[in-house]
Amino acid sequence: MPHTERLYYTNSYLKEFDARIIRTSPDPQGARVYLDRTAFYPESGGQPSDYGVLAGNPLLDVVDEGDEIGHVIAEDPPFKPVHGSVDWGRRFDHMQQHTGQHILSAAFERTASYKTVSFHLGTESATIDLDSDRVGTKQIEAAEELANQVVFENRPVQISFRPAAEAQELELRKPTFREGDIRLVEIEEFDLSACGGTHVNRTGGVGIITVRKMERAKGLTRVEFVCGGRALRRAREDFSVLTEAARLFSTGLENVPELIAKQAQELRDAGKSVQKLTEDLAELQAAHLWRQAAEKGGVRVVQCLFEATEGKKAKFVAHAVGKHASAVALIGVKGTPTALFFAQTPGGKSSMTDVLKQTLAKFGGKGGGTRDFAQAGGVPENELTTALEFAASLV
Repeated sequence: MPHTERLYYTNSYLKEFDARIIRTSPDPQGARVYLDRTAFYPESGGQPSDYGVLAGNPLLDVVDEGDEIGHVIAEDPPFKPVHGSVDWGRRFDHMQQHTGQHILSAAFERTASYKTVSFHLGTESATIDLDSDRVGTKQIEAAEELANQVVFENRPVQISFRPAAEAQELELRKPTFREGDIRLVEIEEFDLSACGGTHVNRTGGVGIITVRKMERAKGLTRVEFVCGGRALRRAREDFSVLTEAARLFSTGLENVPELIAKQAQELRDAGKSVQKLTEDLAELQAAHLWRQAAEKGGVRVVQCLFEATEGKKAKFVAHAVGKHASAVALIGVKGTPTALFFAQTPGGKSSMTDVLKQTLAKFGGKGGGTRDFAQAGGVPENELTTALEFAASLV
């Protein structure tokens, strides 16, 4: 089976090329075309495939099949020389992110001995997984600082090919176990890696490397970053958001974090005050309902229906009724979903859990609780009043 010559291996900046069709095969999306040479990169090694146009057809996918590369297009083209053009915006973006990843991964090794175990290039950002869950802000900043120093120095990025046995003797950042000729990507006096991806020819082409986020999981740390054009777009977005926040607070950009923290604390304090007032009001309402409730077997049964907006207060009322002597509260809340709160004086004669279970068995819904307090949701709103009357009959 003939090999497909991978033009991107030696020239990532090649935007257009001519090739000869070797064969075609059916594909669910149309046809899979095999060429004697291609500049289109297939998805591999954490880097997505190229977009572009082949033989006048939009490229739908590029598939690495070992010795050959399949190009998926909608129509089976005639067997004649074809022309391909690479979506340069997407290609150069991937070149910036991928070279940036090599630099950042090497920087983490040099500054903190963290090794990269995986790499993924997404549509908005890229990530690397480091082999430690102890990465902190200081380590992130140190690696980011060194990585950008290498970018600003505009060091050469060179591509070479070595036999596998020879490559394995070199000081590669990550060992390779491939056979045959190994493609090496070298950043002058900084990093040497086996890689089949597309890269800029000097580190300055990366533009800038900015870490956006980190999260720890399963013994690893995932670091999200952006390079070049992506970093510029994200900086503009951040500036726009920060400017709007400053406008809303009528302050300078530098004061926004302090004012947000202050307002967040004020909201927390206000929330506590509102809850205290709601609880106090619930106590007063519960006392009134308890005094007005009819007795049944020496127990005052409070039966009440609240609007959907009063769900939190309804629960407080149920608990507050339960603080009175010989009391049972059967509270319903309208809305979607509805809610039920059943409570009684601790040690009362009934079991609120049993009353709730029987009510739900008849009217639907789900819930549970203890002997003295139970809650549920999902009873049809138009049956709430009937459900409360049924519950009252069980007390």
